Amino acid sequence: MVHVALDEQIFAIQPYGGISRLFYEKASAFVRDQSLGVQVEPLCAPVVNEYLLGDPELAQALKATRAHDPYSALVRQFARKRRNNNVDLVHNTFYLPRGLEDHKAARRVVTVYDMIPELLPKTRRRMDFITEKHKYVSRADHVICISESTRNDLLKAYPDIHCPITIAYPGVGPTFTPEAELLHGLPEPYILHVGNRSSYKDGETLFRAFGAVSQDFSDITLFLAGGGPLSKLERELCAELKITGRVQQRSLPEAGVASAYAQALVTVFPSRYEGFGLPAVEALACGSPLILADTSSLPEVGGSAAHYFPPGDIPALAALLKEMLSSDSRRMEFRLSGFEQAKKFTWHGYARSNIAAYNRVLGA
Repeated sequence: MVHVALDEQIFAIQPYGGISRLFYEKASAFVRDQSLGVQVEPLCAPVVNEYLLGDPELAQALKATRAHDPYSALVRQFARKRRNNNVDLVHNTFYLPRGLEDHKAARRVVTVYDMIPELLPKTRRRMDFITEKHKYVSRADHVICISESTRNDLLKAYPDIHCPITIAYPGVGPTFTPEAELLHGLPEPYILHVGNRSSYKDGETLFRAFGAVSQDFSDITLFLAGGGPLSKLERELCAELKITGRVQQRSLPEAGVASAYAQALVTVFPSRYEGFGLPAVEALACGSPLILADTSSLPEVGGSAAHYFPPGDIPALAALLKEMLSSDSRRMEFRLSGFEQAKKFTWHGYARSNIAAYNRVLGA
């Protein structure tokens, strides 16, 4: 039995999000499947993460309680006593300085999700200026990357890193299925985009490509799930492209997102960089034909089951949209191949890849 300590960092920062989803799914597998041979040290901390708080059994096992807000949860983490429990290894969930102070005698595993702040410095958020990713990786006994692309970018940015690296692909849960419950009130038919649209997510390219084909498909809406209401710049862009009224945005619960994928004519992710791209594999699992920018990790996720365009290439994306929207048989072809591609990504497989890294660190 491997005794592993996680920390509360990412659960104190993210109510929802890709990174917290990775650690929630992994902790859930470890706690619920004793055959995996991992004992998780309780967090004993207030958190804001809704994946964890929405799972009372796991929250109780990890002794996680609801924090008032991320600020109070982080203050609690920075102010609490240093932890030195007798654990085999510590797997930090993020890169805030305080996390390096716990379990100093334990072996250390660090996950690298992407190298966006390092490779695209103009995209840095306030949190990125106080993180110490390089220090975490430098002190690690083993690094886990969530794609080959991330591994390559890590070594490009930090060529002095020489510890072993394991690739552990994230998974997709059973709620993401073409049988997802019908969600009423969505525009019909529609092209789907899920998540943030600003900066390197490159929503502008999708808006402009949709504008280029909108007259040929006058009944189709561009539907934006999540990512916040249309910004002033987006509203101005819609007016410029004469697609005002053809673009709708709505926030959806996770079950609703699965329904949105399943009901979409096609899903588009124009992002110029992704460490993995959970929404892409979720779309595949729900049977949505998928168009991706041909960049970073996205070809690893989509394989031959997705269409690709050069990032930022508006005419190329418009051509793919026209091809997919014009052909029922083409969409069905990609729908079927998407099911097979999605089967390659499971949370159980992700947990086992992490365990393989743990065993290598401990010489098991």
